[in-house]
Amino acid sequence: MQNDKIDFSTVCEMFEEMKGKIEKIESKLDAPPVSIPATTPIASTLAIEDGEKIETLTARLDTVSEQLSRPLRHRHMIDFMSNWALIALALAVTGLIVMAWVIRNQREYSDNDLKYRYVKMLDGVTPGEIERLETNFTYRRNTDSIRTIRRQVVEYERLVQQEAEKSERARLNSTEAERLKKAAEAVKKGK
Repeated sequence: MQNDKIDFSTVCEMFEEMKGKIEKIESKLDAPPVSIPATTPIASTLAIEDGEKIETLTARLDTVSEQLSRPLRHRHMIDFMSNWALIALALAVTGLIVMAWVIRNQREYSDNDLKYRYVKMLDGVTPGEIERLETNFTYRRNTDSIRTIRRQVVEYERLVQQEAEKSERARLNSTEAERLKKAAEAVKKGK
């Protein structure tokens, strides 16, 4: 009863042993009675041995049936002294540290990118403006000021993009106009 695990091969052996004993007893019962006086030491020894074996087998069978009637409990254990668990734990912790570092640096890169785009929008800044930017972004983070700067930069970049598209369209139109002009002159000369 101390061990919760049951060795089923032992149970099978017990059943086979009991089956053999029962067949042996049945064959003795079916056999014609032998006239051995009950007072002889051999007859009493056989009866005592068979009775004791049956009692021990019955006790063992009761123990096994009691163990089988109990619900099986599955225990899952992680042994941190085994190599694979230790390696997996080390990799997971290292991955978390790297991810935290990357996320922190991404915010810093985003802020630096916004500061660069703002300076580019202003076509250069004075040391006082740089100090103001650093104060708003780093020392005393001012989210309202950062939002305002981001809106200004996005609007400026949108207007620059529109201006570039208009210039490109104008260049394409002038190129097309020159081509048409040359084609018209070629037609004139060809007549």
